[in-house]
Amino acid sequence: MRGKIVTAHITRQSSSYRHGLVLGLTMAEVMLLLVFCLLIATGVLLSREKLARLDLEQQLRSAVLARDANAHMASLIENSPQLREALEQKARQSSSASIDEFWRKLVESAAVVDKLDQAGLTPADAAAEADQLAEAHRLLQKGVSLPQVKADAALGARLRKALAQNTGQDGRASDAAIIETVEKGLASGDKVGHLWPPIIKLSEADGYFFESGKAELQPAFEKTLRTSVIASLLKTAKDYDVDVIEVVGHTDEQPVSVHRSNLDQELASSFESPEAIGNLRPSDNAGLGLARAVAVVSVLSADPRLKNYKILPLSGAQLIKPDETLARTISHGEEKQRRRIEIRLRKSARLAEEATTN
Repeated sequence: MRGKIVTAHITRQSSSYRHGLVLGLTMAEVMLLLVFCLLIATGVLLSREKLARLDLEQQLRSAVLARDANAHMASLIENSPQLREALEQKARQSSSASIDEFWRKLVESAAVVDKLDQAGLTPADAAAEADQLAEAHRLLQKGVSLPQVKADAALGARLRKALAQNTGQDGRASDAAIIETVEKGLASGDKVGHLWPPIIKLSEADGYFFESGKAELQPAFEKTLRTSVIASLLKTAKDYDVDVIEVVGHTDEQPVSVHRSNLDQELASSFESPEAIGNLRPSDNAGLGLARAVAVVSVLSADPRLKNYKILPLSGAQLIKPDETLARTISHGEEKQRRRIEIRLRKSARLAEEATTN
């Protein structure tokens, strides 16, 4: 009997415990679950509010920038009476769309002016050369490049220079002269290698000689220089467009009489007169070749027909044979062909640079 009473008491206690459960959870656990859900909902709300706040801040910054830009533009318009007057006049006569178009053109014009400044031009220059700019634009549309135009202009300048002696009274070259010049250029282009001016050689073997060990010119030699040699130099210089004349004195290997040279003291002043040339005393073949070149240069420099040319004396001494090879062995015999004056022509550095540029 007593056992039945205990069992009934336990059953009542278990039933009362089950009355405190919700879906198998205690009240405490249910409260924790509700608090967790509230926290999640709060986090979502806070995140949305943060995004909304960031969006509002961005809109505010944009509004501030727009306000500053408008204020700056208003200040510019206020400080520029001409611009303010133009805008007011446009506003009275046009719609808002026309005003926007006017403002767009104004902004584009400012950009164009900046580009002109960068190119070293002014709006006045562009206005004065509007026709040329339009023509350049039409050429570009037709596929004509500006570098090609520049190259053609350089070619035209070279043609005009080449035809300077064959122009008529109107300052223009005849068609025949142009064709002849072009054909001459094409013919020269077919040749292999460079076109160098011919070398004028005046050797003792051909009757152009100096006294042994001396640099004074013989009368016949000097006469030849003043007549046929200068005439040949003028023609060659014109044909090849050169402006430098180099006179090179060559000797053989016969030793020069032993005495003290005075070239260091007298050479620079020996261009003035034949007497000064006669006083030169070289002590070796290098000095002898140079002294003889100076004697020839003195005659050429005195002729007014050669005043625009640079005439330079050089020495080849006994080192260069007539066939333009080095004399590597010593020969003690007389070789008249090696005792000679060679006159070479070339372009100066200035002319060579101009030819390359053109």
